[in-house]
Amino acid sequence: MADQKLVKTVQSTFSLYGLILSRNLSISLAKEISNVGENERNTWLIQIVEQVLAQSLKDPHVTVENLKLAIEECIKPDTLKSTETILSVINAFDTPKIKHDLCKKKFLLTAVTPDLYPEAEYKCLVFRDRFELLWYRTLRHKLFTPPRLGEKKENWIELVPIEYLLSDSRKGSIYVMGLLTQLTEGQYYLEDTGGTIKIDLQQANFQDGLIMEGSIVIASGDYRDGILYVEGIGFPPAESSSTSRVDFGDANTFGGSHNLSLKLSEKLKIHEESNEDGMVIFVSEMWLDDVTVLRKFRTMLDGYSEYPPIAFVFCGHFLSFPANITSAQKLKQGLKDLTDLIMQYPEIKESSKFIFVPATDDVGAPKILPRPPLPKHLTEDFRKNIPGAIFATNPCRIQYCTKEIVVLREDILTKMCRNTLRFPRDENIYDHYAKSIICQSYLTPLNLSVIPIYWKYNHALQIYPTPDLIVAADKFEAYETKYSNCHVINPGSFPKNNFSFKVYVPALDVIEHCAIPKDIDGV
Repeated sequence: MADQKLVKTVQSTFSLYGLILSRNLSISLAKEISNVGENERNTWLIQIVEQVLAQSLKDPHVTVENLKLAIEECIKPDTLKSTETILSVINAFDTPKIKHDLCKKKFLLTAVTPDLYPEAEYKCLVFRDRFELLWYRTLRHKLFTPPRLGEKKENWIELVPIEYLLSDSRKGSIYVMGLLTQLTEGQYYLEDTGGTIKIDLQQANFQDGLIMEGSIVIASGDYRDGILYVEGIGFPPAESSSTSRVDFGDANTFGGSHNLSLKLSEKLKIHEESNEDGMVIFVSEMWLDDVTVLRKFRTMLDGYSEYPPIAFVFCGHFLSFPANITSAQKLKQGLKDLTDLIMQYPEIKESSKFIFVPATDDVGAPKILPRPPLPKHLTEDFRKNIPGAIFATNPCRIQYCTKEIVVLREDILTKMCRNTLRFPRDENIYDHYAKSIICQSYLTPLNLSVIPIYWKYNHALQIYPTPDLIVAADKFEAYETKYSNCHVINPGSFPKNNFSFKVYVPALDVIEHCAIPKDIDGV
């Protein structure tokens, strides 16, 4: 029989932390703690309570499963749980949706019912959800936060909803946020959830970034006669990842099987830092039907044979020619050739992951984002022979220890440059691109006619909170830049850019540009 005094201590301790522990569980826990020395019992009890609280309980009632997990965590603090993955690939269709809750005045995770072809109303929600995320994110920025009662604040900006302009006939200098759209040819408008106003951009000063139709912008200027004569136009300010995560606490916003954010895991952080040589390699345009590409990849495997990378991330296209009737057979043969190549390097085969992210033109799916993985009937042989094979969606998310990586295969920079209203004066276009997608918290801030998406999976293209690394695999030349503490890179076309690729070292949070040296014959 457990000591009644100890049972009461257990119950009162749980009560102090707002938890309810049944009588039977209190007795069981008291028996377990009685095996510990009297001087250490209180410390153990507090640790168990803290581990229970870390499980994000839905209600204050503690179950036997909650208690078992907490005790196991205290006994084996260095052991990873089954859901605390060192490396995990999250498909776009499993990405959690983040939405602002007006009642609670905070961002929350919401559930999504799977449906590729929903009702037409979801098309409207694509831009409404994007706008609301940026609107409420911007309102809590210090520059746009109004002074509190009795507080003096000189330098702050009031964002005026469009419906106020339409109803009150307000005039003068104002700041407005809205979706930049062209409702009639040659005439631009700003649109929010409450209305639309015509804008005049002839004298507008464009801030840094690629501002396009379909962008959500903040415009300032003189509003008169129903027209906003824009003086300045730019993006909403970016928000740091640490600020964004305040709303969610330890909830998992990135996706994956673990219910808590692995970015906060001390155990994974230790594992990450201990693997200083660990690398993730990104290769774009991995043409599996090209003999030269496979020969160069063999050279890469030779170089990494003694220190196998964490993962190889291959982005499409996986064939060197446009899709036709022979594509499926060519792709299957190319995967077989790649299998034979990898099998020659047993250490890499056993320890490295091989992640395939298809392009929109690859065989097996329409040209709509998010794009499903390559068809299973073409990849089953590769998966049987290579244990680390993962065929992902486009885009997809990769979690390695505490690092969050987003991979998109799309010729996005070319399309954004082609559709921008005014090309930036600064020649470093990569900085402008990085600012555009991070300030928009969206991978493809373009009209649906330029890049079609599945309406109900609009959230799969959101990048909020901002990840550690965004890989925008593009046919454009390789580049690397950084904005708001987030790396943005393009590996460049492997066969067209001197067989170059990018290497990410998570422990050091650095990017390295690499290329395969030329052969004696100059190829």
